[in-house]
Amino acid sequence: MRRHTLAALLLLPLLAACGSGGGGGGERTEAAASTPRAAASAEPSSQPESSPSPSSPSPSSARPSKTGGTTSQGPKNTVPDSELTPATGSFTKKERKYLSGRVPKGADPAAILQAGQETCDKLAATAKIDRDATVGAIIAGEIKGAEEAVKGLCLDLKPLTDEAEGGYADGTYADPEPGTYRALTPTKDCSWSLDSASGTEHKITVKKGTKTFSSNGCYAWARV
Repeated sequence: MRRHTLAALLLLPLLAACGSGGGGGGERTEAAASTPRAAASAEPSSQPESSPSPSSPSPSSARPSKTGGTTSQGPKNTVPDSELTPATGSFTKKERKYLSGRVPKGADPAAILQAGQETCDKLAATAKIDRDATVGAIIAGEIKGAEEAVKGLCLDLKPLTDEAEGGYADGTYADPEPGTYRALTPTKDCSWSLDSASGTEHKITVKKGTKTFSSNGCYAWARV
């Protein structure tokens, strides 16, 4: 399955060619590993511990962000902008803007910047091989800090986070946003339920007023 292929790719060394410069509403009510059948209808159709990543939390948290992962919060007690200086050389204006409010006190700003650049490299490298799997990984929160890195360091990759916006990872959600969604890298066991309706199709339509959406084995759903 492409999901497993991507997972393997994320462990590979970053491609040298990439260089170093490089989604929906609804409240999630259970962890991504759950496989409930809710009871309304639908039409089927790695970074060191000392250098924390500017990442979004796991999608098992309560509410998905607009890019499908969860809403992230910046670190507390951050280094003032005036003190954002590397051991040697200097940061560019773009780099300083990315680091602003993102570097915890005691952390190395250069390490935080490197983490963001590596996220950009990872997105670019994996998207060349499997774009759907990459977008799905953003939705599922498996590529940490994707939105922040793209906004601050690699705006050319914004189409990837735009595709992920409003998406849902496997799990259970209350009051899902109406719209049509497709499963990006489903397994053969992909199944879903929308209130009293259920199925195994890889494209669904969430109607206005749907109370619960559950998905298992589908990995991630993106808006069509």
